[in-house]
Amino acid sequence: VTERAEYEFRAMDMGNVMHMALEKFAAEVRKEGLDWAELTEEERNRIIDSCLDQVSADYGNTVLKSSARNEYMIERTRRILRRTVWALQEQLKHGEFRPEGFEVKFEGGRIDRVDIMEEPEKNRVYVKVIDYKTGNTSFDMLALYHGLQLQLMIYLDGALKVEQRKYPDREIVPAGIFYYRIQDPIVAREKTDKKTEESILKELKLDGLVNGEEEVIEHLEANLTGSSLYYPLRRNQNGLLGSASKALPQEKFETVLAYTRSKQKELKAEMYEGEVSALPYLLGEDTGCDFCACKDICGFDQRIEGCEYRQLQKYSLEEAVECMKEKLGIKKSQK
Repeated sequence: VTERAEYEFRAMDMGNVMHMALEKFAAEVRKEGLDWAELTEEERNRIIDSCLDQVSADYGNTVLKSSARNEYMIERTRRILRRTVWALQEQLKHGEFRPEGFEVKFEGGRIDRVDIMEEPEKNRVYVKVIDYKTGNTSFDMLALYHGLQLQLMIYLDGALKVEQRKYPDREIVPAGIFYYRIQDPIVAREKTDKKTEESILKELKLDGLVNGEEEVIEHLEANLTGSSLYYPLRRNQNGLLGSASKALPQEKFETVLAYTRSKQKELKAEMYEGEVSALPYLLGEDTGCDFCACKDICGFDQRIEGCEYRQLQKYSLEEAVECMKEKLGIKKSQK
């Protein structure tokens, strides 16, 4: 049983259109033999406009042409997409990673974008993944620990396996997992256009988790000082990463990756065993029912005896990683 299809254009549809246009954009850039990091503004706009026009012409049996409101939505989407490909280009220009694959398929799903950086002299390939989001999704280590936000790490695990098959004789190094939130931020106009652009880039900064090894940071953003405009990183005056950085040493980053694999197996086993009872979580003020489309019909109601939320423990990032080590049987003293 599925919900009745309605002839309208909703926020979810806008996200689908943006994803499809960005996928086409990447394919067209590659087809024309262009380097994403070197595109001119004219090339960027020409390609993304053409991709949006193709998608909107085919989407939902021409629903996007059915009203003045939807026509406006197309033009708003065009403005957001133009800004998106500009911001994605700026993020690439300041590092050495380049897109290697788009809509990359692996056994656990499909990844919006996989970037790699080859280092032949050390026989290494660094890998990072990016997932495009149209909502306000942000990376949360606590949610990952409780199995509520495994997606990005599962994507990275899949990408690492894909790249290992392509480069069987090289060391494949995880570099980071990121969300790019597709949006059209409103910022105050600064004294110069450059400062205004920097304010916009801060709002469009990638969010996620970085392998905090120095060589990885340098490949992501060369000569980083202060707060990065592109990644969740900040370097203090002493040269070390600040506490505001979402980064872990490689050993701990790989612990999170190993824990994700373990948690994925655990959750699959529960589903295969037929565990489907309604046991929504409570984490702080958030619950599993907040955005659930089935909450009115699932039968879970706290007024009914036996219906209680699963209260999940809160931890800091470091505490969550230590808990992961314990679950994996790794001694806390291990460096």
